[in-house]
Amino acid sequence: MPIYALQCQSKCGHEEDIYRSIAERDRDLPLCCGAHMIRKIVAPMVAPDISAYQAIAVDVATGKAPVINSRSAHRDFLKRNGYTEVGNERVGRQQGEVRGDFNVRGDLTKATREVLGKQK
Repeated sequence: MPIYALQCQSKCGHEEDIYRSIAERDRDLPLCCGAHMIRKIVAPMVAPDISAYQAIAVDVATGKAPVINSRSAHRDFLKRNGYTEVGNERVGRQQGEVRGDFNVRGDLTKATREVLGKQK
């Protein structure tokens, strides 16, 4: 869904952004200074492609550090070499990994046997 920029029809200059589907873009617009705000035409926000840079890591295909000149070239380089971008590595526990000392099964079994043994 797109984001629409709105502005007050009076001279207060209040501006606001709303997030709506195209079909509902003009439905129930917020009020400001006693009147519904109007949609303001603004330039879309587009992220530019990355600037060219010399990779630090070596490409397995060439044995050299390549010059990367686009996001797609960056993704392809990482995938081809099995690299992970710093900050995008998977964080979390591995399957079966226990963090901290939570393996108390033995203690619980022992305590249960002691309690059940006293009831006999």
